[in-house]
Amino acid sequence: MAEEENNLWWRKLGFYTNPCTIKPAAFDTKIFGQNALLEDLNYKIPAGTMSFIEGELGTGKTSIMKNLISKFKGKGKVIYFSCNRIDTDLNMEELLKGKYGFWGRLFGLVPSDMIVLLDEAQQLTSVNTERIKYFFDQGNIKSAVFTGTDYEKADLHESIKQRIGEDGLFKINELSEDEVVTLIRNRIGNNKIVSDEIIQKLWKETKNPRRMLQKLDKVFRYAVENMESEVKESQLKAIFENKTPKKKEGEENVVPSEEETPEEKEGEENVVPSEEPKDKEEKPVEEKKKPKKKPKKKAPKKKEKKADKAKDPKDDYY
Repeated sequence: MAEEENNLWWRKLGFYTNPCTIKPAAFDTKIFGQNALLEDLNYKIPAGTMSFIEGELGTGKTSIMKNLISKFKGKGKVIYFSCNRIDTDLNMEELLKGKYGFWGRLFGLVPSDMIVLLDEAQQLTSVNTERIKYFFDQGNIKSAVFTGTDYEKADLHESIKQRIGEDGLFKINELSEDEVVTLIRNRIGNNKIVSDEIIQKLWKETKNPRRMLQKLDKVFRYAVENMESEVKESQLKAIFENKTPKKKEGEENVVPSEEETPEEKEGEENVVPSEEPKDKEEKPVEEKKKPKKKPKKKAPKKKEKKADKAKDPKDDYY
């Protein structure tokens, strides 16, 4: 494992983790280009309100939520929950009781004045959000912040929308080219493999932080594997249009050989039965393939584990 990690492009450049990862807040909680939005939320949350942050996938909604966690954490009053990891309806009461762990669930203890951050709220139903309003009115929830891709299409209960109002709807601002350069430099430092001009060009093509980072990952990988000290604009087309053959020639030479051999074997099997009709009666060969389906039974177990984690989100309390 250690050798494999050392062979990763970002390890070779001296990074401890991949600076182009799309995981939010992997480095710090700095937010770029959304200062006004954060200031408003930092004021509204202590006042006891409901807010909704609208933005496309990969524009930084979760990073904003992580920033809010760092702002208000420390007293066990913050609950963060990503709604895209639940297979069934969210049980808000169980989520609140979970703050006290086993004893909270056993004795039905429900906390008060909680700040609830619900990421990817487009996964929620009107029934879910109605219960949120109930606990808000009871004083168990002090403030709630939702994020989603489209506020109008979100299945929020009407009482929640009334509480959010026009003042509680925030839209992610599109970053300027200078803000994008600052964001990327915050991750990669003064690394000269990618110039500010290259960063700006990639931003013009993507207009999305997540897609931008994914493209940068390919650029850096290409540079390291081809021993390039600096990637020029003229090379970008080759990187993205012919990325697989250039970057993974060794792997491609291996994969086809593995794929061809089964095909050749299948071809041989198709010839053998025609020459030796007796093989047609050898149905045990088909029966041998059936046991291979048994490992598929493990899949439901994994889903059950995920469901258990969703029902008992211990790491969502701050």
